[in-house]
Amino acid sequence: MDYPKSVPSVGLVNGKFVNEDAVAGLPGSLIPATWGNSVTDELLNVVKSAGLEPSETDATQLVQALKKISQAGEDKHATDIGAANLYMANYVPAISVLKDGLALRFTAGNANAGASTFAPNGSMPKPLVSLALSALRPAEIVVGSVCSVVYSAALDSWVLVYASGGKGFSGRLLAVKTFTASGNYVPTVGMKNVLVTVVGAGGGSSGIGATNATQVSLTGGGASGSYAQAWLSFDVIGQSQIITVGAGGVAGGVGIGGGSGGTSSLGSLVSATGGGGSPWSTPLTLPGFGLYVGGFPSQTSSGGNLINSSGAAGSPGMCLSGSTLAGHGANSPLGSGGYASSVSLSVAAPGSGYGSGAGGIANTTNQPGRPGAAGATGAVIIYEYA
Repeated sequence: MDYPKSVPSVGLVNGKFVNEDAVAGLPGSLIPATWGNSVTDELLNVVKSAGLEPSETDATQLVQALKKISQAGEDKHATDIGAANLYMANYVPAISVLKDGLALRFTAGNANAGASTFAPNGSMPKPLVSLALSALRPAEIVVGSVCSVVYSAALDSWVLVYASGGKGFSGRLLAVKTFTASGNYVPTVGMKNVLVTVVGAGGGSSGIGATNATQVSLTGGGASGSYAQAWLSFDVIGQSQIITVGAGGVAGGVGIGGGSGGTSSLGSLVSATGGGGSPWSTPLTLPGFGLYVGGFPSQTSSGGNLINSSGAAGSPGMCLSGSTLAGHGANSPLGSGGYASSVSLSVAAPGSGYGSGAGGIANTTNQPGRPGAAGATGAVIIYEYA
């Protein structure tokens, strides 16, 4: 669209129309019918493209049409004509220069299977990155996704701000996977980061010996396993990791101390050792005072960039003037230690939940030997985030 410069004798002055000057004897400019019609048709095309019916009496239709077209974003939306991982779209008017902050939309014709690129109007493909500014993971774009992208000159890449139906919502909790037995962890598609909780297994409690008319016997509780939490990215986790879940410390028999809990771990990345079992002690001859230690706590865990904590010691058992009190099993962040069994309760209490120690057991006079109890198993819990 331009002034009718090519029309002879149109009377333009400095390229523009002028009025007639009768005093100076200067004629006014002519407006050719062809030019007038073309200008009118061009304006009407804008009005019609917005779905409006042209009206001679409405002088606001051009403004209405421009607002409607702008709101619809028709000039910034196109259909993907590329392939999986290589997205392409043609916009009208064509995108000829990539400017920092340029925002476009396209409807994806293919799901992405990994790192991807985007190229508007046949330009050089540029990387398509997530809001975390990393290469796209599989299924962040699915078929039919309406994708909003913004060009970053600093990155020389397109940032995927939004993709409907995909798994690219930053920070969204995707899944919680709890391992109570050893196995293999494979990340959920779209996972970017994980919060990992690892607890070692609890220690078992010792058995107690048989007593005669002048003896009592008792034991302390098992220790709890160590504990760790870590925030890890997909780049650190990789495609899979071996999960090891520590077995609870075994119950001690007569003459045998409680077993130590096993170590739990996420590959070589995060590890938590198990708690110690309470040691065996021979019956105490009355009168007398006795203090029977519980299981010793495990070493501090490793790999936890949020928390690294050792386990807690099992409570000691005590005897004073013939009165006995067995030791409680130690609590863990994910479980309660076994209660201390009284003389009337002939069965030791195992640790509950994950990582807690077993409760101790006590005997009064003239009682048979009894076994202890097992510590609680360890656990590895993984919270997956997009």
